[in-house]
Amino acid sequence: MSKKETIFVHLPAYRDPELVPTIKSALENAKYPKRIHFGICRQYHPEDGFDNLDEYKNDKRFNVYECLYTEAKGLPWARAVINEQLMGDQDYILQLDSHHRFAKDWDVTLIEMHNQREKQGYKPILAAYLPLYTPFNDPGGRTMEPWQQQFVCFYPHGTIFIRPGLLTGWQDMTEAPFSRFLSGHFCFARTEWARTIKHDPDIYFSGEEINLTVRSYTHGYDMFHPHKLVVWHSTMREERSGMLKWDDDAKRGVDWWNKQDYARRKIRCLFKTEDGIDLTGYDLGTVRTLEDYENYAGVCFKHRTVQKHTLENNYPEANFGPWSKSFYHLVTVHRSELPADDYTSILIAFDDEEGIGVHSRSIDGHQLQQFLNNNGPIHFEEYFDYFDKEPKRMVAWGYSEKRGWTERIEHKI
Repeated sequence: MSKKETIFVHLPAYRDPELVPTIKSALENAKYPKRIHFGICRQYHPEDGFDNLDEYKNDKRFNVYECLYTEAKGLPWARAVINEQLMGDQDYILQLDSHHRFAKDWDVTLIEMHNQREKQGYKPILAAYLPLYTPFNDPGGRTMEPWQQQFVCFYPHGTIFIRPGLLTGWQDMTEAPFSRFLSGHFCFARTEWARTIKHDPDIYFSGEEINLTVRSYTHGYDMFHPHKLVVWHSTMREERSGMLKWDDDAKRGVDWWNKQDYARRKIRCLFKTEDGIDLTGYDLGTVRTLEDYENYAGVCFKHRTVQKHTLENNYPEANFGPWSKSFYHLVTVHRSELPADDYTSILIAFDDEEGIGVHSRSIDGHQLQQFLNNNGPIHFEEYFDYFDKEPKRMVAWGYSEKRGWTERIEHKI
């Protein structure tokens, strides 16, 4: 890290008690804290107090945009405010959320990882679903192994469900491995990336990551998982229970759901599976095509299919078959449909047209007891991928130790 290299830390904070601890951790653990600059979009409630930034307002390293929480318009909007209004001439950007902890010398480590790949001719973005820390048990609750982004399934609205998983083999890696997806809460790149790939304020929340992923790739950027422990992220929401953006919008009667639907339409237009929305300023790049990304990642947006290589979480390799399809279903079984009191488990199965099983899971334990005690229906999201047999019906089948297989219901899909 040369004496002149600086990092712009990008923090959108919506009523977050972890904002100030995040800033302190970044500064305390940086090798060169004077080279760390902050752009913060603080969306605050006057009665909170925990995210007050007065102690930093005379520090030239801090650029802060503040607005009342009632004026906030969603996460990508806040990110756009930061990059377009607060970012200076720093060399690198570290895009985060606002609830993080940092490893010692994180600034040097990130630049070294990035530049190792850059010297090989890539335009790198280090991106990851970061390992977990727990605000109520830190540092004891930290996950001490790097994570990666993994494909799960296509949602019915056309975007991709991405989840974290272990970065397999990280202990023996000498450089950051390739990734299929960007993460919203951790991206490290040259600031040129942030100036080129602008955040679309029409996206309320869902879909932000796959939008950035495809646009970045088609603009010529290359994605890598960091293979070292550098930053941790909190996915817990107990400390913000009831005061997340969608919580506050719902309380005030704001129709955030239609905002989500419009954003998803816009993303489908980006993927060429729908049209009718102008994407000027937020469209695909011209260095690579959408098809190039699909071949690289092993996904097809039009047919909502995925390659086996991708499902197995192997590192990206173009044209690797065979292709599977994603299935998503919101399972709901009401008590009146399975009325007995002696079930020891309930099978939820998905069958093809001929009644041959494609996928199944068992309902037992606490979830079963809630159902038996009339504390609500069996209700959950089920998703999986299949190759040949297409699910056509959902079956819920009770099992009793005394009676064996008992009442059975069937819903067509």
